Amino acid sequence: MNFKEFLNQNIVILDGGMGTYIQQLGISYDGNNDALPLTHPELIERIHSDYVNAGSDIICTCTFGANAVSQHGYGLSDKCYEMNVAGAKIARKVADNCTDHKVWVMGSMGPSDKSLTIIEVMMDPEETVTSDILEAAYQTQAEGLIDGGVDGFIVETITDEKNALAALSAIEKAQKIKGTSLPVMSSATIMNTSGCIMTGTPIADLLSVLENSGVMSFGLNCSFGANELYPFIKELSEKAKCAISIYPNAGLPTAHGYDEGPCDTAHALSAMANDGLINIA
Repeated sequence: MNFKEFLNQNIVILDGGMGTYIQQLGISYDGNNDALPLTHPELIERIHSDYVNAGSDIICTCTFGANAVSQHGYGLSDKCYEMNVAGAKIARKVADNCTDHKVWVMGSMGPSDKSLTIIEVMMDPEETVTSDILEAAYQTQAEGLIDGGVDGFIVETITDEKNALAALSAIEKAQKIKGTSLPVMSSATIMNTSGCIMTGTPIADLLSVLENSGVMSFGLNCSFGANELYPFIKELSEKAKCAISIYPNAGLPTAHGYDEGPCDTAHALSAMANDGLINIA
């Protein structure tokens, strides 16, 4: 059974947060999670294994910011291909070693630390990042993920429509080069109860654009608590032709962490599932 067939028959369980888990383990590093598949592969393997043992159907690679634009500040832009290959191979190993259930590996591609929309609005002459540069960075990332053995991609934490389209175009180009046709998940982050992403695009409009680009799923991640996201997920579910995903923050962050407990999040997600709104959680 391929992933699309499995998705049609089940609510698929996605893994949990990578960055928060790394923080909990308390290792000493410079804050660049995406370098850890190269420097601490055993740590990333442990995290993936823990999520698989908890019942995840999907694990996402530790490559959220492993693109040349985001890695520029760390001086590691030239290591991005290797980061993505390594991140994918670690997740692939864990998925293939699972004997209890089938596990899929999705290559995580985050928004980068530059917003194309904001750059264009500000017209900063010192800013050198263009859509072509970002797309090239994403293409290198996508090729590394393919070579590392992913089953698909997840373009996540979308805060800028233009960045997301650059990522999707890059994935398409990489797949043509590599001769693959892997599915693409997508997920956006809304900033407040306006239901818009950071650059002001309403999520319903973003859904329409991304569906036209051929994504397998669209949904919301991070943002705020699951209870507060219910009306937005309901709106997306009513309008979407693709699958719908949800993996929110545990409420809003506070000085002491997040304000939702596991049971709070579980109750909110269960309500979405029971109401037939979601396919991936």
